[in-house]
Amino acid sequence: MKEVKYYGIHACQALAKHRSQDIIRLYLDESNVKTFASLLKWCASQKKAYHIIPKQELDRVSDSIHHEGICILAKEKKPLSEHAFRKAVPQGCLLYLDGVQNPHNLGSILRTAAHFGIPYILGDKLPSLSPSCCRIAKGAVELLSLVSLTKPLDTLRWLKEQGFAILATSSHRGQSLYQYNFPKKSIIAIGAESEGLGKATERLATESLCIPGTGNVESLNVAVATALCLGEYSRQHPQ
Repeated sequence: MKEVKYYGIHACQALAKHRSQDIIRLYLDESNVKTFASLLKWCASQKKAYHIIPKQELDRVSDSIHHEGICILAKEKKPLSEHAFRKAVPQGCLLYLDGVQNPHNLGSILRTAAHFGIPYILGDKLPSLSPSCCRIAKGAVELLSLVSLTKPLDTLRWLKEQGFAILATSSHRGQSLYQYNFPKKSIIAIGAESEGLGKATERLATESLCIPGTGNVESLNVAVATALCLGEYSRQHPQ
C-alpha cells in the first residue's frame, strides 16, 4: 500500500484517532511533544519509530514549511469502492465533484463536508489526497469517505432510481439556491471553476441551482460555493 506524508496538527490528530494502525513513523519538533504525548507513548508501546527533530529538519522531512511542527508517515487512505458504497445504502445529502482537482479547494471542500456531516464525496477523477490537501481539511479526511467512480453517470442514474434528486450548480442559470426546497435525499453536483459541470451531468440533473449575487464577478470560488449549498441544505434539514 502507498505510503504518504500527513502534516498539520489537526490532520495528524485525526489520523492518530481514526487510523492509528496505519501509522508507520512520526516526526515532530520540541513544541509538540506535550500535545502529542499520548501518541508518543502509544508509538513506543507499538514499537513504531518517532523522531523529535529541529524545525529545519522537519521542513525537509515533510517537504513543506506548513507542517505546524509534526509530520506522520502513514499508509494512504484508499477511496471507498463503488461496490462498497452501493452496499452502504446511502441516505441524506451527498456531494458529487466533477473535475475538481485543486488540492487547496478539495481540502476546503472536505472540511466543509465534514462540518455539515456529509458522509460521502463522489467523483470519477478524484485527485489523490496530497499532504497540503489533508492539512487544509483539518482532519476531515478521516471523517468521511471519498468514492471513486469508474462509471459516474451509471452511478448517478442508480442514485436517481433510489430517490435522490441530482442538483446541478451553475454560476449563471437555474433556480435560486435560497428559493429551492431541498429533498432529504439530495446530491449536490459541483463542477471545476474553469469548466463547470459536464454536459452529461447537467442533462441528468433534477434541477439546476444558482447562487444569486451582483454579477460583478464571473463566479464564486468552488469551495465557497460548496459551503453555501451545503449550508442551505443543512438549514432546511438540520441534523
